This record gives sequence, C-alpha cells and structure tokens, in this order.
Amino acid sequence: MSEPAEPSAASTRTLEIITSACLLLLALLIMWDSRRIGAGWGPSGPESGYFPFYIGTLMGLASAVNLVKAWRMSRDKSFVSVEEIRLVSAMFFPALAFVFVMQWLGIYVSGALLIAFFMRWQGKFSYAKCAAVAVGTSLVLFAMFEIWFKVPLLKGPLESLFGY
Repeated sequence: MSEPAEPSAASTRTLEIITSACLLLLALLIMWDSRRIGAGWGPSGPESGYFPFYIGTLMGLASAVNLVKAWRMSRDKSFVSVEEIRLVSAMFFPALAFVFVMQWLGIYVSGALLIAFFMRWQGKFSYAKCAAVAVGTSLVLFAMFEIWFKVPLLKGPLESLFGY
C-alpha cells in the first residue's frame, strides 16, 4: 500500500503562471519607461532607452510564451508541500527578523542572537554552548572585519560603548 501524498501548498502550474505574469508586467514596465526616455534612433545614434526597450521586448515575449505553456500545464503536479513550506518558514522568518533587528542592534549583536537562537531551537544545545559559540563567532567576525580588514559594518549601541 502506498503512503498518502502530502498536502500541496501550491501547484507548479500556479507558481509558473504567477512568475510568468510578474515577469511580463516587469517587461511591459521596462518597455514603457524606455519609450518615455526615448527608445528610437536619434541623430547621434541610439537613444538612451533603445537597448532597454528591446531587452524588455525579448523578456516580454519569453514571459508570454512561458505564460501560455504554464496555462496548459497539469494542475496535479505539486511544487511544494505544506511540510516543505513549514521547513522553509522556520529558516526564513528568523532570518527576516535578523535583518530588522540588525538596524537597531548592529550586525554583530544581531548575529550572535541569531546564532544562539538557532543553536538552541534547532540544535537543542545547552544555553552555555549557545552563548559561547554565538559570542565567540561575533567576536571573531568583529576582529576580522573591523580590526584586520578595516571594513566597517553596521554597528549598534554595544559597539559604541566600546568606542567603535
């Protein structure tokens, strides 16, 4: 007896249609804006929108062909299951939070928090190991970028306490 199929979060057909339609809209926007700034041949050669217009045209044609092919696809083929979306979300949303928190705490403190969070949540490591690895990694990266390479990265209030 075969196992029941996992519930599908989205079909391949649906995502192909959405992607093709978005790229077609982008191509139309490129063509429209290229015409606005001049997509013809002027007295001194091609105008500034000439090449973008034709690139947009080719992109639009390819997107239209893909849209027609996607429309004819079977609705049965699953692109991603609910479980796969859950696994991706478990990585995506903490990373998204990292990007927002980084604006206030800086990259080093936010990075340490992200490392500690994932080690504890996904790896089930002890709090002491999480803290040691997270702080150690951030200190090594700080030394490498700020001191050795002299590449300043986004800093927060903690770094400014130490004069950086």
